[in-house]
Amino acid sequence: MDHYNNESNKNINNNQVDYKHLIPRRNGFVFKFIKKDNDFIHTFAEGDFLEKIGLSSACIIGKTLHDFLPEDRANQKHYFYEIAWSGNTINCEGSANGFHYLASLTPVIINSQVVEVNGTAIETTEHRKNASKIQELEKLSLVGELAAGIAHEIRNPLTSVTGFAQMIKELSNDETIDNYIEIILNELNQINTIVNQFMFISKPKENMETRNTDMKALVSQVIEFMKPQTNLKGLNFIKFISSDSIFTAHCDPNQITQVIMNLIQNAIEATTDSTQKIVVSLKNTNENSLLIEITDKGCGISQERQKRLFEPFYTTKEKGTGLGLMMCKRIIENHDGTIEFNSQLGKGTTVRIILPKFSNHR
Repeated sequence: MDHYNNESNKNINNNQVDYKHLIPRRNGFVFKFIKKDNDFIHTFAEGDFLEKIGLSSACIIGKTLHDFLPEDRANQKHYFYEIAWSGNTINCEGSANGFHYLASLTPVIINSQVVEVNGTAIETTEHRKNASKIQELEKLSLVGELAAGIAHEIRNPLTSVTGFAQMIKELSNDETIDNYIEIILNELNQINTIVNQFMFISKPKENMETRNTDMKALVSQVIEFMKPQTNLKGLNFIKFISSDSIFTAHCDPNQITQVIMNLIQNAIEATTDSTQKIVVSLKNTNENSLLIEITDKGCGISQERQKRLFEPFYTTKEKGTGLGLMMCKRIIENHDGTIEFNSQLGKGTTVRIILPKFSNHR
């Protein structure tokens, strides 16, 4: 029995050394804990990933879960710790500071007693993003197939109805009928816009024509075009360009114009106070990319809504289709760029678009 204990202790010591060498420094961390006075005390913690999630070895070693975690998270992890201390290996997910990880808890058992639990955590943030991206692409593919079918079935009769409505308007001398026909044509035009959105979703790159574009001129033109709408609401519309630098991006100017117009329109609709300002800024982030930023001080967007902003057919507008932001995202991603929202209810919204200055497909 003594020989067994000595070998066990020897193995434990060896495990400690080997375990430290196996620390996933860049994308994870390892830790150990024991149970003392009905609570769990951490005896070891190391790994660069700790810094990412806002922790350090010093704030963990010798401490309980409740010493460095919020109560709800500490209680949840305490439950997992109890399961591991009962002799079961357990895998569980965790997150902090926007990073995700998968942790594995393995009990060390000597003489049928758990004397320590070893924990290993590996970052899964990128994996979760990729999984979410695949799920999104599958959804978009389905929407694209649906869109193509709907657009094909609608476009032909829509063209006929629009044509006959215009003919009736030209032949009519009745002002009342003319007014009604005008309403019909406006609604038909709205339907046609939706059909065009469907067509874009089904074949987003079909009509994409990229070239080196003067982004300062493009943004200025969009702002000038949108000014009448801001004037109607009495808004102080500001164009802000940080410097006299050259702002050039390799893009389809028509599609990027569509994106900026859509986002400015959203900002206008969100702004109700005439003293509030909508700010558009253009900056060179580095030698390879530039930033377009649109900020309003309007009603803002809740965190729950922000999670669903780019979902197809999700909208809170009375006459919205739920396709506008989805189209914006597809256009920006087709340009190898990114688009993100940062918003708070009652405080406003900032949209950040990063576009590459050069083509990645030359």
